[in-house]
Amino acid sequence: YALHMEVLAALTVCLSAQLFSELSASVPLPTVTAALGAPPPLAEALVARLLKLYIDQPPRPANPEGRLLGSIGSMLWLPLQVIASFFRAQEPPVELADRSLQVLLLLTQHLPPALFPDPMLSNHFLAALRCVGDADSACGSGAEAEEGRARQGAGFSVRRLHDALCARLPEEATLVLLYLLLHGNRELLDHALSRSDPDALLLPLLRTLAGMLSPACRLRTSRVYMLLIILLMLSQDGGFVSTAHAVMLPTVPWFKERLLHDISVGSLLVVVLVRTTQYNLSRLQDLYVQTNCLAALANMAPCFKRIHPYAARSLVTLYDVLARRFQKLEARRAHASPVELADSEELSDEALGSAADFLRMALEVLNVALAAQAGLQQNEHLVYAILERQRVFAPLRGHELFWDLIENVFRVIDHFGAGLSGQGPASTKESPLQLDKDSDRRTPPLPTTARSSSGSDGVWSVDLVLAHIGEASRSWKADSLEHVPDPRFTYEQESAPEEFFTPYIWSLVRDRSGLVWDPLRVVLLAEELDDEPADALPALLQGVDVVEDVDEHATAPGPPA
Repeated sequence: YALHMEVLAALTVCLSAQLFSELSASVPLPTVTAALGAPPPLAEALVARLLKLYIDQPPRPANPEGRLLGSIGSMLWLPLQVIASFFRAQEPPVELADRSLQVLLLLTQHLPPALFPDPMLSNHFLAALRCVGDADSACGSGAEAEEGRARQGAGFSVRRLHDALCARLPEEATLVLLYLLLHGNRELLDHALSRSDPDALLLPLLRTLAGMLSPACRLRTSRVYMLLIILLMLSQDGGFVSTAHAVMLPTVPWFKERLLHDISVGSLLVVVLVRTTQYNLSRLQDLYVQTNCLAALANMAPCFKRIHPYAARSLVTLYDVLARRFQKLEARRAHASPVELADSEELSDEALGSAADFLRMALEVLNVALAAQAGLQQNEHLVYAILERQRVFAPLRGHELFWDLIENVFRVIDHFGAGLSGQGPASTKESPLQLDKDSDRRTPPLPTTARSSSGSDGVWSVDLVLAHIGEASRSWKADSLEHVPDPRFTYEQESAPEEFFTPYIWSLVRDRSGLVWDPLRVVLLAEELDDEPADALPALLQGVDVVEDVDEHATAPGPPA
């Protein structure tokens, strides 16, 4: 144990030469070049060993200094101890599993182009991580697969790796490893998407994301980006989203906004994504966060099933907030002078275009959910939320950018609202439904027994309205809506990810490795990722492609570059 700790510490110190130069600088870094240029067999064996240490979580011996290391270990122990003592910080001891993960992330960082200018070169450690899997399914075939299985070892298990990741979430280093595996390792991705317990992976992510939006929490924007990227990648699989909607939670004690009972994991994911979007609108104003949240919701929309009342109302509220912001911006531009339009970024064409794009994405989420294969019989609470807040859709009903999507919403309102009021269709009246804001259910102002079943007194109870929606859904035809292309979004990494990941990984190692570097000499982390203003998109992230719209016929504009 102690020998492995010191060897990994020494390897970290050798790789840390990268800290003292820019990524684009052509400064010779022989230790970094030698480590990252290791041949494939060595890279595969080391990656498998580091992952095994991470999975096994070996405990620290009671007295590691007094342990006999053998003749070879004794010779190596003293010089490594002396070297590491110059860099060790006076902090709680780091576990072997933690240091193994840190070294694994450093080795799998993308090759700096200044050190490896040949575009044909690849990082063998990263390639090995992408190919790692169960011993009976190693990459390749024939003799190559047999050799890969021998290097990985017979005891490696993708299931155990998945369980270890879930158990260590939401640690930031584990988030990065999860991202690398979901993005590049097909076997682990398939295993994660096919499991019947998506809550094991989603709940730690959602709890962390919801907790980071608390005013008492110091927001680390790079961590928010990693969480949203992972959620976006998971939302791309319809089977995974459907399974998440089938897993029910009796309560969510860590969600502080309100009490949530009998909510599915899928509905909770909707609630947290909408909450993140609203927080971003009021605090961060970050296009990256906004795009990823709405893209994940759009991916999930076709699979909405038995969505929770609070999640349904959250979707309508999200549209309302985005619509009011768009209307306000459009009105300000209409009354602004040419000088104000030229000088103000808030009133620019780009700002108005982004607001319109986000509003249209929110409308597409509602449209796709209303036309989903599951049918409105299984999403009666979404219909209820639309009927309850139907007035918020009226102001933009004739707008040239949104009329087609809003018209579909009003077709649902006309069909399901007919009969709720004795004075005419619900689309022309204020909603008779009333909401108790401290409850997940709508509470009528009078006892249910005081109302007629026809609703002639203008007020309907929750159960009567839901029963009416269920009855009306029998005659509802999804083809009554104008066809809206299903907007599907996928995460795609650009060709220069090292601009974000190399400094980000080194910031994690610096903070949690137990080693110390002179901050005055560190150049790579001159722009502190965790100390940047929360309302600014880090320049390091401009090299990461957020999402791309893969539906060539989708009417929603693509996300900002």
